[in-house]
Amino acid sequence: MTNLLHQPVNPTPTLVWYGASGTAYEFYHYRIGTIFNAVPGVYVFCRLAADGRWYAEYIGETDNLSRRLSSELAAHHQAANISRSGATHICAMVVPGDKAARLNIETDLRHSQNPPCNQQ
Repeated sequence: MTNLLHQPVNPTPTLVWYGASGTAYEFYHYRIGTIFNAVPGVYVFCRLAADGRWYAEYIGETDNLSRRLSSELAAHHQAANISRSGATHICAMVVPGDKAARLNIETDLRHSQNPPCNQQ
């Protein structure tokens, strides 16, 4: 597996998110503010609710997790909404290959999770 983080850390717990297709996608989850490596992937801003379940607030894809989730996080087009939603973590999964592969996963997850900050 490709390293997601800029600095080595202890193994991070995983979360499984299911797409509308029924496909299970395994993500590592990190606190917002983590510094990522420059690898392509799909990400989920999420929060842990009082009922013990994780809820997706925003799902996206990028060709560079470092740029999108670290250096340019404050400029993310949904940053204010994500913050207001109570999101505390980012789930990230490396997706090698072209943008189409990342978009397929992002779309599958959005159709299943219906994250409020993705609403247009």
